[in-house]
Amino acid sequence: MKTVYQCLCAASCLWLLAYASTARSIGPKASVSVIQVSQDESTVAVEEKESKVADQFSQTDLLAAQKVADSLGVAEWLGPLAPLALSPFFGIACLSGLSLFGGQWFSSSNPFLGASSPLHSEVVFVAFLILTLVTSLPRLTKLSKPFVQMTDQLEAWAGIITMLVLKFLVTGVVTDSTPENQVVMLGMVSATADLCLMIAAALNVLVINSVKFFCEMCIWLIPVPLIDAAFEVLNKSVCASLMLVYGYSPYLATCLNLSIFLIAAIVFRWVYRQEVYFRTVLLDAVVQKILPAKMLPANGLVVFLGSDMQGFKYRSRCVLTNTELGWQLVKRRLFRSDIVCQLPSSQWTMSMSCGLFAHTIHVEGADEKLELTFTRKYHQLLPELCQSFSIVQPTEGSVADKTTRALLPR
Repeated sequence: MKTVYQCLCAASCLWLLAYASTARSIGPKASVSVIQVSQDESTVAVEEKESKVADQFSQTDLLAAQKVADSLGVAEWLGPLAPLALSPFFGIACLSGLSLFGGQWFSSSNPFLGASSPLHSEVVFVAFLILTLVTSLPRLTKLSKPFVQMTDQLEAWAGIITMLVLKFLVTGVVTDSTPENQVVMLGMVSATADLCLMIAAALNVLVINSVKFFCEMCIWLIPVPLIDAAFEVLNKSVCASLMLVYGYSPYLATCLNLSIFLIAAIVFRWVYRQEVYFRTVLLDAVVQKILPAKMLPANGLVVFLGSDMQGFKYRSRCVLTNTELGWQLVKRRLFRSDIVCQLPSSQWTMSMSCGLFAHTIHVEGADEKLELTFTRKYHQLLPELCQSFSIVQPTEGSVADKTTRALLPR
């Protein structure tokens, strides 16, 4: 389901941008052909004179001009990333609106806001405005918000893909108007810089979007009816304000974006653990109702730590497996060796309590107690799970005893 939704979002965004780019390119080519047919000899002479003057510029002048153009491109590329991270679809709709209706107030030299931009299209503006309404209205209530939050990261990736496509389209327009000798001379440098900017853009959006998602989940847990709607209105207002700043000054918008990114990066590792936990709990709770699990996990049970312990952080995603001596807790790491904690059955005992969104395994030792939280994915197989992991089964009626406390961050 998640893969199909992501593909549909990406495909729709790519189709809209391709349609807009094609529509933009038809008009200018037709007008250029008419102008070329109607040129007289005086115009040709003027163009020849201008080309002779241009040949007199040295290579140093061309490189200096290219550096200025690159610096402008960096500001124009990094400026809108913060509002796009806060609300991807609404941010792109704002960019399209600035391109369509902001020509009198904002600079048309910005490749994202100019008349030749792929965003300069009523179809793109209306389409992303509809996507904004579809993804924003369910966030106004506490009942419908969890279903949209499960696909929040898909919306972020759809925004990233859209911006990357825009980058390619805008770069193609600029490259077509650049002399061939400059393209050959600076092609490798430009390609490397574009790749670095794209990676930086993706990281920028994901980091800020993760922190925003965590704030939304904390707001959702607060038992106040209208607080979710107030937070969504605030989020959209901040996004629109940052886009207006970007239209006024891309450099100022880039400085604001870097400031927001640095603040988000400081708390990212802690927030990321919370985000993975919330996404897994909400997604498995819904999937369990639609497609309940038919068999136990073959490679161990995915659990989340309820407290810090040596080598493990709170809410770290780990895998619990059986061993000959008891249990083993493993934290997978991408570029480093895994962290392994042995829990011998002679020193530790395990019991379980059930909750509305997640279940908790209580690990008790002689001098220490641990809590391992796992989702409701295997709720239908709890007796078999307890027997497989030698866990004391919960008694009847022990439901939702620690659900609220397990969801709250700390």
